[in-house]
Amino acid sequence: MRIRFAILAAAGAMGVASIAAAPAAEVALVESLTGTPAGLQVMDYLEPGKLITLGPRDTVVISYMRSCMRETITGGTVKVGTEESELQGAKVVRIKVPCDASRMMAAGDEAGQFGGRIFRSAPPAGPTSASVSPQFTLYGRAPVVELRAPGTLSLERIDRDGESYMVEVGSEQLVHGRFFDFAKTDRNLTAGGIYRISEGKRDIVFKVDPHAKPGNTPIVGRLLRFGSSS
Repeated sequence: MRIRFAILAAAGAMGVASIAAAPAAEVALVESLTGTPAGLQVMDYLEPGKLITLGPRDTVVISYMRSCMRETITGGTVKVGTEESELQGAKVVRIKVPCDASRMMAAGDEAGQFGGRIFRSAPPAGPTSASVSPQFTLYGRAPVVELRAPGTLSLERIDRDGESYMVEVGSEQLVHGRFFDFAKTDRNLTAGGIYRISEGKRDIVFKVDPHAKPGNTPIVGRLLRFGSSS
C-alpha cells in the first residue's frame, strides 16, 4: 500500500511539474508601434496579464487571436486580456476583423511540440479538387509567414495550374527575426485560391478568402505560422 501511495504521489508531482513547465498562452500580437514603450516590439506575441505603459503620444496596435479584435491604443496603461485589453487612462479604437488566427496558433504549437507537419497529410503536387480541405483561411492576399529560420519558402496554388513561387528569405527580410511579409515584396495571392506553402518538411494548406484585399491588411487576418525555433 505504501508503495502504491508513493507511485501515485510521484505521478502527481510529475503532473504538477508538467503544468508548471507548460508555456504561457500567446493570445495577442503587436501589429504596429509608435514611440518606444519599454519591453515592447512590433510582432511581439503577448501573454495574458502583461502590463504595457504607454507615454501620452505612444500608440500600439494589438490584435487578439481568439476574438479577432484589433485595438489601436494611445497613452495610458494596458493590461493584456484573453480577448481584449483592460485599459486605464488610455484612448482606444476597437474593430473586429476577419481572422482564423486562433486555429493557426493552436496548430503551430502542436506541430512544434510533436515535430510533425502542420498539414500532416499534404495533398500531392499539382491541381486538386474541392476534396482538399484547407486548414485555414487568410483574409488578406499577402501572407505574413512566421518562420523558424531564414531559408526557402515554396508556395503553389493547388486548385488550378499556373501559380507558384519560390522565395529565398534572408535574415534581413525578417521582421523581429522570424516574420516574412509578402506585402513588402508587392506579391499578392489570388482571392479564392487554395495554396500549399512549404518550409523544409512542413506544409500548410490554406484558402484565400474570395473577398480578401491585397497589400498591407491587418496582420492577424493573414498570418501563417510555422513556429519559432525555440
